[in-house]
Amino acid sequence: MSSSKKLAILPIAIALVAALAGCTAEEAPQAAPTAETTETPTAEPTVTPSTLTFTMPTDCASILPQSRIDEFAAEGIVLLGGPGGRYGSDYLVDATPEEQAGGISCIWGFSDSEVSSFTISVAPLSAATRPAVVASFAEQGLNEETTPDAVAYGVQGDRSLDPAIMNVLRGESWISVIATIGGLDSYTRSVEISGEVYESVYTAR
Repeated sequence: MSSSKKLAILPIAIALVAALAGCTAEEAPQAAPTAETTETPTAEPTVTPSTLTFTMPTDCASILPQSRIDEFAAEGIVLLGGPGGRYGSDYLVDATPEEQAGGISCIWGFSDSEVSSFTISVAPLSAATRPAVVASFAEQGLNEETTPDAVAYGVQGDRSLDPAIMNVLRGESWISVIATIGGLDSYTRSVEISGEVYESVYTAR
């Protein structure tokens, strides 16, 4: 994973990062003109968010690396719903919010019981649709964290009732991961998966 993409998603909630760190120092008394000094520019990462392009995926197989798919398979988890899944769009009765926004939702669950384990979604986002999406997170009581290129909304959940949830919004995209069984481990895994999806749907120009 590139350094810029690692910056986008951090385990155990996304750390709040100051976008611009500035410091003001007292000015020295004006004296005779001296040679003009040049401020050293802040080093930029090799690949910044502005050099990446979002592409809306059309199938579920393309949003995760093979290593994650193999890890799921070792646990008996297969793609049940979504484009390319065992039941396609018929796994869920109603469309997910991400699907309603023009995206896809991929339900990964246990092959024997067909119970969902992770729902991983990607949807396009615009200035017009963003306010309603953010409002829905507030209604769910999700915690907000920011990084220089994204805003994340999530909750750890627990192993008895509440799922672990991670939503990551950028200018053009909405990536979400919901672990049916919550708790710290599931939340950490959801954060990691959201980063892997980011790697898959954003490419260098």
